[in-house]
Amino acid sequence: MSSRKIIFLCIGSLVIGLLGGFFLLKYIFPNLSTVEQSLKEEKFYQVEHNVCPEPEVVNTQCSIFIDISGALRTPGVYCFNPGDRVIDAVKKAGGFNTNTSLEYVARSINLSKVLVNNQKIYIPSKEELLCELKPFTLKEEEIAPQNPEENVTPEEDITNNPVENSCVNINTASITELDSLDGIGPSTAQKIIDSRPYNLVSDLLKVSGIGQATYDKFKDNICI
Repeated sequence: MSSRKIIFLCIGSLVIGLLGGFFLLKYIFPNLSTVEQSLKEEKFYQVEHNVCPEPEVVNTQCSIFIDISGALRTPGVYCFNPGDRVIDAVKKAGGFNTNTSLEYVARSINLSKVLVNNQKIYIPSKEELLCELKPFTLKEEEIAPQNPEENVTPEEDITNNPVENSCVNINTASITELDSLDGIGPSTAQKIIDSRPYNLVSDLLKVSGIGQATYDKFKDNICI
C-alpha cells in the first residue's frame, strides 16, 4: 500500500472518530446523566417514603380529680397535676363569688395545701355562718337555788357562767377551738375542718381518727 493511501485512511479514520465522539457527547452522554439523576431521585423518594416518623403520644390522662363546691363561680369536678394546691382549685372553679365568707376562708382554709386525688373542698357562704341568738329560759323550779342560805339569784348564776352554756360549732370553729375538745389533737382538728360541712354532730364519726369512744368524750360540747 502506498504512503498516500495510508495518509488518506488515517485522515478518514480521524474524521469518523471525531464525528462519533461528537455524536456521543451531543446525544448519548446527556441522556445518561439524566437517567442517572432520575434513578437517584427515585431511590431518595423511596427511602423518604418508607421512613415515617411515629406519631407523638400526648398523655392526657388526669392523675388528680378534685370536687370543689360551695360559694364559687363555677363549682364542679376538675382535673389537676401533681403539686397543684387548693388555690389552683379555687382559680379553676372561677374564684370566690360575692357571697363567699372570706373571713372563714382566711381563718380555716389553707389555700397552700397540696391537692390529693379524690379530695373534697367546700367553700361556705356568708349565710351559712350566720349565728342566731335564741332566748334562754328555765322553769322556775329549775332555777331555784338548791341551798336557801346562798344569796345568789338565778339571773346572776346564768350571767356569771356563760361558758358552761356555749358549744363548739364544728362547721365554723377554728383549729384551736377544735383542739380544745377532749380527745382531739391538732391533726384530727385539721381533718374535721377538711371534711366540712356537717349536717349532724354525729357526722364526726366519719372523720378518720374519731371513734365512738372519742366522740362520747366531747359530744355534749359540740353543735351545728
